[in-house]
Amino acid sequence: MKKIIAIAALFLAFSINANAQTASKAKTRTEAITPESVTKEHAAFTKAVTMNESLQNDMMTLLKMRMESVNGAREEDKKAIFERYSAKMLSGLTPEQLNQFKSNKELYLKLIEY
Repeated sequence: MKKIIAIAALFLAFSINANAQTASKAKTRTEAITPESVTKEHAAFTKAVTMNESLQNDMMTLLKMRMESVNGAREEDKKAIFERYSAKMLSGLTPEQLNQFKSNKELYLKLIEY
């Protein structure tokens, strides 16, 4: 009887662990970043945040560079690359622009989190 209980406990422990790993992998971005999606994201970003033309061009360049880097990287490196370019994007914004950007939660999460 003790062996049956021990086997059942081990079975449950391993099945819960396997489910937890599966759930954490599902949180990563699954769609590929395409030039069309970069253009749409940039248009939404420039509409949400007031910025001059130079900064608009710089943000477009950063989005394109991020797309190329993420699409050419191994799966385990993609999140770190995405975060690095996201930090560069945020560092180019003034506090007022950053507040404008953060007020649009959906766009903010789409552009900042992998």
